[in-house]
Amino acid sequence: MLFSLIIPAIVLNLSVNAQDLENAMRLTRNERFGDAEKVYKELIQKNPTDGETYYFYGNNYLQKYFSDTATISFTEMADSATLVFQKGIQQDIKNPLNYIGLGEIALIKKNMTDAQQLYAKAMSLLPSKTNKTPTIPPGKQAEALIGMASGYIKAGIMDTAQVLSWLRNAEKLDNKNYDLYIVKGDAYIFLLNDGSKAISNYNMAQYFNPRSPQAKLRVGQLWMRARNYKDALNSYYEVIKIDSSFAPAYRELGFLLSKAGKNDDAKKYFEKFVKLNAGNVTARIQYINTLLDIEDYKEAINQINEIYKSDTTRNDLNRALAYSYYEIGQYDKGLLYIKKFLTHAKAEKVRPTDFVYYGRLLSKNKIDSLATINLLKAYNLDTSRSELLSEAAFSYNRMKNYNKSIEIYTKKIELKKANAMDYYNLGKVYYNVQNFVLADTMLAIFNVKQPDYLQGLLWRARTRSNRDSTDEKGNNVTGFAIHIYESILEKTQSDTAKYNKERYEALDYLAYYHLSQFYKNPKLKEEGGKAVEYYSRMIMINPNDEKSLNLEKNHVIDKIKQKLK
Repeated sequence: MLFSLIIPAIVLNLSVNAQDLENAMRLTRNERFGDAEKVYKELIQKNPTDGETYYFYGNNYLQKYFSDTATISFTEMADSATLVFQKGIQQDIKNPLNYIGLGEIALIKKNMTDAQQLYAKAMSLLPSKTNKTPTIPPGKQAEALIGMASGYIKAGIMDTAQVLSWLRNAEKLDNKNYDLYIVKGDAYIFLLNDGSKAISNYNMAQYFNPRSPQAKLRVGQLWMRARNYKDALNSYYEVIKIDSSFAPAYRELGFLLSKAGKNDDAKKYFEKFVKLNAGNVTARIQYINTLLDIEDYKEAINQINEIYKSDTTRNDLNRALAYSYYEIGQYDKGLLYIKKFLTHAKAEKVRPTDFVYYGRLLSKNKIDSLATINLLKAYNLDTSRSELLSEAAFSYNRMKNYNKSIEIYTKKIELKKANAMDYYNLGKVYYNVQNFVLADTMLAIFNVKQPDYLQGLLWRARTRSNRDSTDEKGNNVTGFAIHIYESILEKTQSDTAKYNKERYEALDYLAYYHLSQFYKNPKLKEEGGKAVEYYSRMIMINPNDEKSLNLEKNHVIDKIKQKLK
């Protein structure tokens, strides 16, 4: 009687453990890695010699890395997974799975020698024609073969023959294994680029496990890869119908809709993704990355601050804050966080864009001497970013280091990467050093490229005015800028109030020019008349300007009229 009571208890305990392991695996698939970890630890505490639990626990760390390779450190995840796999081998030395887990890590590190040795060890623990000692059930043997194939695929090892061989053997052992068809689908898409066979296998996985959302998610991801966004969208909606709590579907919907420019909908699905992964910092970081992509910088800052309430160790978030504060114009805060990021970042984590933002933030805070250093450093790291040369040259100009500014603008022109504004700004730099010939040349090129940009005409007019010859009395005799100032009056006629200052400057020059011609030859009464006209217009549009007041005080117009009689 006692024996009959013990057996059902043992069977029940094994069933409960299997259910708990399946629950932990489901949490991993749902990217609730922290919750999954808790369950794995509880299972190990209950049954410390079960090698399978260690394997899926270690795999939880690797899946966390693969969920966001951009922000999650492979080294950290691999180190944690390695400790778990090694413990699994110690506790269950005849179980092949943990050797496979270590092999996958070696594959990702491109250490093929270690990987092959670990896989060979795993194979030696499986039943074979020459080794009939192991008593591993067929389903568990299939699980091991599927794990090896999956490791090759995740690591990008293009040994199609070996992968498909393992999967064929797994199918012979357990042809109803759901994961088998998921991995076969992955093999066809990632190793053979055969979308049709991939979908066929994903559909088989769905057939054997219709309540699991993973296969349908894979189909949606395949359509995304093929840029068939309509079918991808429909697949993701189907995933939600299968399991409305499956968080990755909402993340994928967020990504897809952000690509389509439907930013409000994208945010809605990402918020659902974050909610389902409550406490999962990785999920919130993925949301933050999308917010940066859709340029919702204020919400990105809010989300980062939520993370900072419980975790201030993630240096990448300092970078995200720096970028976001720059984009919303809070340059002092942006500078604080980019400095914090660069102070704590490992060299391999720093990107050329970090120096771009650092340089720009320094420039916005008017720390130009450091701005130029970082902008040029960013350019040297990524020479496709030729706009950085312009920004560095602008900072040098603001420092009044005109020679360096000219050097950089000239370099950009020689590289044939200059845009219209480079010629404009270089022209102004030459103006500052009173090289009016080269200033005129640069501004002339700009005027051709941007004929309607009024400031370009104005600066060229000023430049040509400085090139005017004068006689010993200081009278203008050449009118080198006359046609440009006349053009400015013509172009601003439609909105005289808006362009009051520009028109006043043009009238001042034109009046002076015609007056100089009249004084040079009093017989040219038409020139004197034009001088009266332009001076009168100056007083009319801006009577309180110092020049207008002096004109009236000195009775300039009356004196010209007297000479005209």
